[in-house]
Amino acid sequence: MKKVFVFLLFWILQQGTAQTNQVVTLDDCYTAAINNYPNIRQLDLNVQMNQLNKQNLQTNYLPSLNLNGQASYQSDVTKVPINVPGINIPTIAKDWYALNLDIEQMIYDGGLTNSMKKVEDADLGIAHQKLQIEFYQLKEQVNQLYFGIVLMRKTMEILNVLKKNLEVTVAEAEVAYENGSLLGSDVDALRVEYHLALQQIVEKKEDMRALMASLQVLTDLTISSADQLVVPEVKLAEDQFLNNRPEYLLMGMQQTKLEMLSALTKEKRRPKFMVFGQAGYGRPGYDMLNDHFDSYYKVGARLHWNIWDWNQVRRGVLVLKVQNEIINTQKQSFDQHLKVELESKMAAIRKAEQLITTDEIIVGLQQNVVNTAHVQLKNGTITATHYVIELNKQVKAQLNLEAHKLQLIFSKYQYNIALGNL
Repeated sequence: MKKVFVFLLFWILQQGTAQTNQVVTLDDCYTAAINNYPNIRQLDLNVQMNQLNKQNLQTNYLPSLNLNGQASYQSDVTKVPINVPGINIPTIAKDWYALNLDIEQMIYDGGLTNSMKKVEDADLGIAHQKLQIEFYQLKEQVNQLYFGIVLMRKTMEILNVLKKNLEVTVAEAEVAYENGSLLGSDVDALRVEYHLALQQIVEKKEDMRALMASLQVLTDLTISSADQLVVPEVKLAEDQFLNNRPEYLLMGMQQTKLEMLSALTKEKRRPKFMVFGQAGYGRPGYDMLNDHFDSYYKVGARLHWNIWDWNQVRRGVLVLKVQNEIINTQKQSFDQHLKVELESKMAAIRKAEQLITTDEIIVGLQQNVVNTAHVQLKNGTITATHYVIELNKQVKAQLNLEAHKLQLIFSKYQYNIALGNL
């Protein structure tokens, strides 16, 4: 019964441990980093600003109400220099007063308001795309940390195997020393290597802890050393060059906005038609011969058409064309730099593939050497120093192999990211 209880307790503890461990993928880290990025709030803030600006533009179609007041004194006023018997022609006072309520309603503005709304939407898209550039840079940071952690874990696995091998070898050497077939200095040499391995494990553990802490700051994910970080499978993008980088897309959006601004500039010269009304109280009113305070009003329609602007619109459109051409040169430069970058990254991929092939050969051959050296050490035909040299070569070969495998995956990710395909 006691054994059954112990077994159940052990099973429950194992299940609890299994449930606490989590599987973390690179895509999980991407999503978490973006959601945890403070500037992501700008997505909503930009939308709010866009809506407010368009609401302001919409008021162009609403009537405007203005209350205007004025008091003035004239040096002279209109007079009738004729004396007609029996008729008293009043003299207009030189001090005038007016309080007016003016109303104006736009009927047609040449499409100006609608075009301004489109420009606002273009600005919103550009603002969002600038954030995509920041997200792109954030992904690059996540890549560095994620693959750094995976490499540190692989390194620690190899170092732990080395430590266990050295533990066994030290124990065997101590027995050989007691039997008189091995010198005490050889045992000490093995012990030194054992402690050096422990030291390396501590160093890598702290390095990994720092990387995990940095990744947690970026993603707000709690990642423990027991969690599994999945090494992603990645395929290279097709050979056909297609630039999907957010910077490149941003330049395209900026060119689209320039086209909208060009149309907007031309629309400024279109005729505008509006109706208006005015109601007021003052002295004199519209009856200039009435020198008393009086109320008055008028209604009407107004046409505004700038038929000649001294080529301001034409020059404005030319300026926008020049700006568009500048962006074209920027896109060409960006493409050129990107192609150079892609060639460098492809060279890194080919290099890693070739190094992995030779690493696998070296690891296999060096394992044979270490196995032979281990037998020779047990037989006392070589010194511990010689064995340690061969063992270190094996560890270095294994570390190189794992590092190059991760470097290959990392380089492929960097290649796809450079194209904007992740």
